Amino acid sequence: MTEQRTLVGETAQPSPGPATSAGHLLQLLRSNTAGYSRADLLEITGMARSTLYERLDALFAAGLVYESTPLRAQRGRPPRSLRFDDRDKLVVCLEIGHTHAGIHLLSLSREVVASVRIPMEIGNAQEVVVDQVVGEALRLLDGRQPVGAGVGLPAPVDPLHRLGLERTVLAHWDLQLLQEAMESRLDCPVLLENDTRSMAVGEVRGPLDSLVAVKVSTGIGSGIIVRGSLVRGAHGAAGDIGHVRIPEAAGCRCRCGRDGCLAAVASGRALLAAPQFAHYGSLRRLVDAADDDPDVRAAVADAGRVLGRVLAAIVGTLNPGRVAVGGLVGVLPGFLQACRQQILADAFEPSLVDLEIVPADSRKATAVGLCRLVEESLYAPERVEQLLAQRAG
Repeated sequence: MTEQRTLVGETAQPSPGPATSAGHLLQLLRSNTAGYSRADLLEITGMARSTLYERLDALFAAGLVYESTPLRAQRGRPPRSLRFDDRDKLVVCLEIGHTHAGIHLLSLSREVVASVRIPMEIGNAQEVVVDQVVGEALRLLDGRQPVGAGVGLPAPVDPLHRLGLERTVLAHWDLQLLQEAMESRLDCPVLLENDTRSMAVGEVRGPLDSLVAVKVSTGIGSGIIVRGSLVRGAHGAAGDIGHVRIPEAAGCRCRCGRDGCLAAVASGRALLAAPQFAHYGSLRRLVDAADDDPDVRAAVADAGRVLGRVLAAIVGTLNPGRVAVGGLVGVLPGFLQACRQQILADAFEPSLVDLEIVPADSRKATAVGLCRLVEESLYAPERVEQLLAQRAG
């Protein structure tokens, strides 16, 4: 393929202002699913007619814009709507967890076209995991060509490669090689992102939304959205709350090798490691027992309260409008109720005004978030300009 590949974790941010290039013109069309007429675009952009038509011709030729049905009924020839061409375009979204992987095909309108979840062990060699998840993705694609792929990983993703993976479950992985291998197999650009940050993007309801998404499954992670924008931090570690040291975890060894981490007492791994729950054997079976086993219910509520204390500090710092809690453990009613009560008890009252503390859409939020991030990267104005320049060349 000739198009430029996306860097690990990269999401090019569109520039504000008038459509001064074909890339910005496409950005404008993407912002309105109903589309615009040529007259609308001339008025909005202030372009000369010849310039507008030249740029539209380039977008048409690249398959990025199409002309749809007339905008409105009127005498004479009605104007036709120009729209971003998202028809028949598929994005592969891969959720790689500790013990399972979700493989999803989504349209650019965020509809799930096909989806499957398979058992997988994160401790396996990187090549084994790639073979498993990409093989399943190719089976779902059944010969169709995706425009891009997004991969959600249970570890920080640093686009500059300055943040090592040594203390994470992916310590034995090389993210650059992972991206290259997946791009080669899928024959499309691949974007890598932290799984919970992807979930946070999938939870966004509007352009000014501010929220904190938390995933409590085998481990604990969070993603932060401030006024519609994803917060990654200087090196991709924003929201990595699972490894914040807390008094309640003093003396408890975390998988990262340190003592005292939140994940050492409030994660699914910590719950399953308790001697009284060893007979359950897997986190799924332990979670399923929460309705019938009072000891499991009590342990789950304790974990929710511990997480709530940490989230209360985050709520006071960021003042989000919503906290969305997901993951195998996070969506348990007893966990969420205890977490909510602790946040309400500990956070400063002004930061609690109109705050929602709700279950996350664990079924599809991460896949939707990955799809959004892939689309933003693929169709960022600068990238579109590069694509059109390559075609012209």
